[in-house]
Amino acid sequence: MPSATRIQYSLPNEAYLDQLLTDDLILRYVKDNYEYAKHLTEFYDTPDWRFTRMNYSMDVDRGLALPIVQLARARMSPDDLPGLLHGDTWTAPFESVETMVEALAQRGAPPAFLSVARGQDLTCHFTIRHSSKATTLYLPDRTRICMSFDSSVMTAGGREGRSYELTMDLLFGEEQQLINYCQQIRDRFDLPPVMLSREKKAQKLLAGESF
Repeated sequence: MPSATRIQYSLPNEAYLDQLLTDDLILRYVKDNYEYAKHLTEFYDTPDWRFTRMNYSMDVDRGLALPIVQLARARMSPDDLPGLLHGDTWTAPFESVETMVEALAQRGAPPAFLSVARGQDLTCHFTIRHSSKATTLYLPDRTRICMSFDSSVMTAGGREGRSYELTMDLLFGEEQQLINYCQQIRDRFDLPPVMLSREKKAQKLLAGESF
């Protein structure tokens, strides 16, 4: 059960990336080439969104040769820096939508989730097509952060919504180092934190609202 600590910010448009990538606050910590990837991800839940109400997210990356289902549980505290997320993930290969829950059970998915998920019909409520550009930032004190720029198109109920996000995942080091650095990024570029989950964004689209 890998754990993750991340901070996400919204960007106004894709062109805004150029300002970030050429700024010394970021440039000084980049040593490696950027890695590029494209994905199509399907998001599953019960018809009445029970997983979402329990703060779980289940998705399948259709860009992989071997289908993998991922279950994630995110935690956001009102006392934390806005945009800061803590989470746990479980992943498992599977053969069909009907076998996803049991595949996750084999990988130690939480009993609270399994008690709700078993025997339920699962629905793909929305999809996301996204492209990413990522690299590692080598900060002082051996702190390592995966920095990713994501351009995404969400489709739900025949409606589409586009978003651009900057994601900072702590790979190694103290959480406070991640927070301190991201506060500098936020202040330098006046970036708003991402406060809505993907599921909440999809529900807005389904209701005819923008996010």
